[in-house]
Amino acid sequence: MKILLVTGSYPPDICGVAEYTEQLAETLQRAGAEVVVFSGRKWSLANAVVLNRDIMSVGADILHMQYPATGYGRHLGPQLLSLLQPYVTTIHECSQTHILRRLSLYPFTLRAPRIIFTNEYEREYSRRFVPWIKSRTTVIPIGNGIPLGPDSVATIPNVVTNFGLIRPQKGLEDVIQMARLCKQRANQLSVRIVGTVLPGHESYYDRLRDEAGDLSVEWVVGLNGTQLSCALAETEVAYLPFPDGASERRSSLVAMLANKAAIITTHGRHTPSDMKEAVQFAGSPVEAVELAEAMFNNRERLEAKRSTATEYATRFSWDSIAAKHIAIYERLIGRI
Repeated sequence: MKILLVTGSYPPDICGVAEYTEQLAETLQRAGAEVVVFSGRKWSLANAVVLNRDIMSVGADILHMQYPATGYGRHLGPQLLSLLQPYVTTIHECSQTHILRRLSLYPFTLRAPRIIFTNEYEREYSRRFVPWIKSRTTVIPIGNGIPLGPDSVATIPNVVTNFGLIRPQKGLEDVIQMARLCKQRANQLSVRIVGTVLPGHESYYDRLRDEAGDLSVEWVVGLNGTQLSCALAETEVAYLPFPDGASERRSSLVAMLANKAAIITTHGRHTPSDMKEAVQFAGSPVEAVELAEAMFNNRERLEAKRSTATEYATRFSWDSIAAKHIAIYERLIGRI
């Protein structure tokens, strides 16, 4: 089976879809598929005919497009490609996009033999938006895109970790407020922010650092590979205050679950009902601090929460995700 994965971004690009596509490609290859990644192109409408020619020259059994991705920019070439050939299409985000972005998704719904969503909320939202796709949709969650650190890594007590891209709308102001509350309460807890500064948001990062200047905040920025894996493996408690609530499409949440962290996060309309068993919800930084204090002061409670997180994280195994993709591909090419 030969699979062509089309994506606007691919490592070293900084993009969650890039990391997702890399992991999917590698796991599909380990499962025995031949995978070609098609990226790093000019995605304009004017270039779509050339892109289509290059794609068809690969001779793949399955064409699979990942959308959106930062590398596509605002170009509509991917939409035209989806009309020229039938692509399995993974829609990574719909409900939280601008109305023009949602309208731009229409072409993907016309010829795609299978449309994959990464969580149930996005599928149901999209079904209301484009009801004719109902019989062609599947939910396959994103997997942990960061290799697990070695078991020999020692955890760091009394440190609450935040992990993710450093840019607005990630709840980082609440993380800084948690550090401020820890100082006021003299509870001996500190905050560590592990992440990458998204290009174009350097001034935002500088402002946050200024605000946290007199607080116990450690900035661990720009890690990758083994260093990043170890930093996450050191985490006992994580605080991930997503403005729109936790969901299975949050790659940083998935990574922290896989690394056995006891997670404090926010509830929102995207949050699946069964996630409440794996995480703890805080409606404010004050509540988050209280939950962190309770866990660090009760080792048994902390370990129980970490164990629950680990169990929940099994659904994000890349081997399981790849197997679900292969089942779709095989049905589409008539091999079963």
